[in-house]
Amino acid sequence: MKPLRHLLNEFGFEQLPFSDAEQEFASGFIDFRSDFFVRVCQQKADKPQQDLALGLVTHSFQQILDEFQATQCKISEIDALFQQHVGVEHAQKFHTMNEMEVKAIGVIWFLCQGFNGIDFSYANDHATEISEQLTMNDSQQAEALRQQFMQSYYVGVDQAHIVKPKAGWILTFKKTIKSLFN
Repeated sequence: MKPLRHLLNEFGFEQLPFSDAEQEFASGFIDFRSDFFVRVCQQKADKPQQDLALGLVTHSFQQILDEFQATQCKISEIDALFQQHVGVEHAQKFHTMNEMEVKAIGVIWFLCQGFNGIDFSYANDHATEISEQLTMNDSQQAEALRQQFMQSYYVGVDQAHIVKPKAGWILTFKKTIKSLFN
């Protein structure tokens, strides 16, 4: 059984586009969830670890996203106050820890999706939706964040082709055939 950090490194974790603060948070998140991941793997020994990692990160991401959404109204009010009192330029420097946490775990989540062969359109739809929420519909920032999420997705896809080339070849072939019928 592989530890969570080792498994995520196989997925491409070390190649992810993190800021220093996001990297520190993401590493702490992995350390914090590692023991739980081991217990899950022991209980579900018949399931592939990569699927269990995707499940763990998906659950964690949904929790942090729910927390962010619950506080988003207050965050918007504080942002409006900052804009009013210190100006738009300085107000744009304000970010809550919730935003950074959603972004960091989101990047890991998209990595896991890519590695596990989750459909591109599913990942892209979620990347668009989440980036718009995090940037409060600032279209330029939202697009940049969506691209960062999808970059993580493609790191996972690329790593899957390296780690499991036969499955990667089948996935590529399947996508090619599927595209012929679209």
